[in-house]
Amino acid sequence: MKMRPMARGTFFTLAPFALVSALAVGVAVAGYIVSPHAPAIPDRVEASTPPATAIPTAVATTPEATGPIPSRSTPAPSNAARSNDAAEMLRTHNDLRAAVGAPAVRPDDRVTAAAQHHAEYLARAGAIGHEETPGNPGFTGVSVRDRLAAQGYADATASEVAASSESGTEDVRFLWDLPYHRLGLMHPHAVLAGWGHAEIGGHTATVGVLVFDFAVTAPDHVRSPAAGQRVIGSWAGDESPDALPAGAARPVGYPVMIVYSSARPVDLKNAKLTDANGGEVAVFVVPQIYERDYAAIVPTAPLAAGARYRVRLDLSVAGGDVVDEWEFETER
Repeated sequence: MKMRPMARGTFFTLAPFALVSALAVGVAVAGYIVSPHAPAIPDRVEASTPPATAIPTAVATTPEATGPIPSRSTPAPSNAARSNDAAEMLRTHNDLRAAVGAPAVRPDDRVTAAAQHHAEYLARAGAIGHEETPGNPGFTGVSVRDRLAAQGYADATASEVAASSESGTEDVRFLWDLPYHRLGLMHPHAVLAGWGHAEIGGHTATVGVLVFDFAVTAPDHVRSPAAGQRVIGSWAGDESPDALPAGAARPVGYPVMIVYSSARPVDLKNAKLTDANGGEVAVFVVPQIYERDYAAIVPTAPLAAGARYRVRLDLSVAGGDVVDEWEFETER
């Protein structure tokens, strides 16, 4: 097994979602961008932000992906039309959550308005990011929390993801493939979501805003892929901050994740991924950034098509030993 040690005590200014020790504390934002992933959808970039206070926003870029189109955990039906409608983007998001056993996120007009206004700001600026500059056209708030407050939703524990392509629903599916982005999108304590899409002057932006509530009842944990789920086995591996070690060959296999509820700290003691014959598959460990309630691994090479794999994670969850095992399949 090939594992990458977790980076403990390392704090990056870039992250998709963050939990702080005092969950009642409000959240600020950090962000990142990933380069285009598919020639058929040009000029795609992604960005994501976390909950926390007083963490400056940062933006990074990665080289253009050279591998195949990243895997999609729940492929769109063959007859599904691409859509930029907020309700359809939310439906796509909830379909992805349902496939892994996460509770549905509810719509909220204030959250949707915050997402739409920021999408318009980004499209007008021809940029992707999470901070807005006062005085610029379409300004509605510096951070996602400010933009939610402007819509009448103050003091929200919130996160934001953003992408740029001609299709909002495709952006939702694509963002799900990236482990640091997927973390917030699949989180068991995400309760509200709003999506917006804009095209202005030839520039596009898709924005998703998530609101979290750690006081609500949530599943003990959520896995992705879920037990028995069928996923495409290859992922281009491009995300920033990089989920993979420097110099790692790409493409890689589909990221495997588990997220625990109630902000319980998770430590990964050992990870094992095996094929149907019991052969061990080499994996990288995705470093924990800010939050501690998850573990994630990425196969170091694309997985075989039409194959079954077994995951075993030896964890410490809130100080108690847990062994979590399940199987998933790859598409043919």
